[in-house]
Amino acid sequence: MNDLSEARHMADIRKKKRWINFSILGLCIVATLGVLLRSKILFSIPFFDYNRLLDAHFHFAFSGWVTLALVTLMIYDILPEEIHDKPVYQRLLWGILLTAWLQLLSSPLPPNNPLTSLFSAIFILSTYIFAWVFVKDLGKITVSKSVWLLTVGAIVFLVLASIGIFWLAYLFAAKSLNTFAYRNALYIYLHFEYNGFFSLGVLAIVFNKLQKSFTTATAGKVYLFSKLLLISVVLSLFLTLLWQDPGIYYKILALAGSISLLLALGQFLLTTKGLKEACGNLFPIVRAIGYLAVIAFLLKTLLQAFTIFPTISDAVFGDRPVIIGFLHLVFLGFVSLLLLAYFAQYNLLNLKHPITKLALVTFTTAVIINEAVLMIQGLGAMFIKSSYIFPWLLWGISILLLLGALLIGAARMRAIRS
Repeated sequence: MNDLSEARHMADIRKKKRWINFSILGLCIVATLGVLLRSKILFSIPFFDYNRLLDAHFHFAFSGWVTLALVTLMIYDILPEEIHDKPVYQRLLWGILLTAWLQLLSSPLPPNNPLTSLFSAIFILSTYIFAWVFVKDLGKITVSKSVWLLTVGAIVFLVLASIGIFWLAYLFAAKSLNTFAYRNALYIYLHFEYNGFFSLGVLAIVFNKLQKSFTTATAGKVYLFSKLLLISVVLSLFLTLLWQDPGIYYKILALAGSISLLLALGQFLLTTKGLKEACGNLFPIVRAIGYLAVIAFLLKTLLQAFTIFPTISDAVFGDRPVIIGFLHLVFLGFVSLLLLAYFAQYNLLNLKHPITKLALVTFTTAVIINEAVLMIQGLGAMFIKSSYIFPWLLWGISILLLLGALLIGAARMRAIRS
């Protein structure tokens, strides 16, 4: 490598790390908003509107943390340097980052104000342009069939998720009183984000790194799992519509969705031996966090498949602690932990510094305790039993999550200096 190409390579690494810095800052902001939300439940804080704070937390978690991190890693770790160095990708990343922050800063304004709607529209437009440019560039390179399938699938679902946003915007603009339509629009959005873009995207990035260690047999099993998972995302959409007791055709499609999820889950279990062998060179703490993320993925898939049963479906769609627990299981337990493990393994967090291990252990412990308390609270609510202690426990856990996020931010700053 000559001096010019070396300089370009180093500049490229600095750009990638800059976007990771912004995404980790986003995680810290999301955790801070989480503490404010939990505090608002317990204490009188008149200058914060709970619903607007919740919207800010919800949207910035998606845009300012996970979407920015996933798009950055897709660009820099899947595409080769001669392609991802194109100026258009820098512009798109700036578009995603700035509109995420502008949506956050405009959240105290009255609901459905023009500024927030404008920033949201620009954010969605940025993801559309990214989808178009990235898929075109992906077609110019050679990647494994699994990575191609998961990456393209993730991006398609990112685009499809906007259907739910536009539907919600129309309902608000029309001042519709159709509760069914509101819930369906929201569930469509969440389904394609959580089960589509987030889940497929993070798996594509991880498999892209591990594929060099796959045997031929493991690569074949992973590809079959990827196909089944992609099919399950499409069909399991109908599971989210069961709450309104739809017609027989929806129920048949929902049953197909449940079966496809179980098939994908079964195929994933068949790949675990090969994946374990491919993970042999990972740092021990990375491997441990990765295992926890995989457990979260397995639980998420199993719970989602079992919503075909009315008792479980009613609990998931009608019990707020269970809904929040399920969303956190995917967002924190699966996607966020896997991203942080990835950062640690590939030198975006420096594991040589003790603060990095402390940060990862703190955040991971908080995620586990948070999930356990939410599920216990949800089970209590199902049996009409509750306790005043749960809001206090969740408040304490939110502070621990914030501490973990801040430590991760500090660990990232140490990595920059090293």
